[in-house]
Amino acid sequence: MAELYPYSFASLITRMFREYETKESIYDLPARKFVLGDDTLDFSVDFHGAQVSTPLGPAAGPQSQMAQNLVLSWLVGCRVMELKTVQIMDELRIPRPCIDMQTVGYNVEWSQELKLEASLEEYVKGSMLIEMLAASGVLKMKPGFEKTIFDMSVGYDLAGIKSPTVQAFIKGMLNASDVVDRLREQIPDEYAEFRDLDYTTRLSDTLTLSTFHGCPPDKIERIMEFLLEENGLHSIVK
Repeated sequence: MAELYPYSFASLITRMFREYETKESIYDLPARKFVLGDDTLDFSVDFHGAQVSTPLGPAAGPQSQMAQNLVLSWLVGCRVMELKTVQIMDELRIPRPCIDMQTVGYNVEWSQELKLEASLEEYVKGSMLIEMLAASGVLKMKPGFEKTIFDMSVGYDLAGIKSPTVQAFIKGMLNASDVVDRLREQIPDEYAEFRDLDYTTRLSDTLTLSTFHGCPPDKIERIMEFLLEENGLHSIVK
């Protein structure tokens, strides 16, 4: 399969704002398809104690691992972002993307298209891009309609989840300060006003567990105990 190469943060920022200014679209999505809220309707829900503006969001998959795709989901009204599942085996050569729906749907287990460090950076980039859009005022969005949750997804067994690399990913999602500060420096001078935004650094403290089909209940229970007790995460079994 083709390798994935994330866009640079600076390029994503420049394209996002210039494309909207010149074409009234963002990442090829026309502005007429944006969902910006309605003063007469309240779609907000409580998710693990946090309020989000809508109960909608993408399921974990290849489409929710790139920063620009998270922005696109947000623009069409998604506010509960279940991020692409990550796992310890992040140097795989797999025959096709995890899900290919051109004619027939396929699934490849143990899928991981990006390295764990790259996954963390994409999620931070996506979060910062969304916060830039919300702060810019270029979208005529209903006040409060920007409230969003990033929900981690990890798999697929306890040994992998306890590994140093997956634990580093989870800790990075719980405190992404270092990545945020590094990415601030990459914001182009043209958009320097966004360098001082109070970006979210606790990117996620919720998690949806993904396990293999037929995983025994006792193994799932041990994984959940670890996530709840050791990582302190609000967790859901998928």
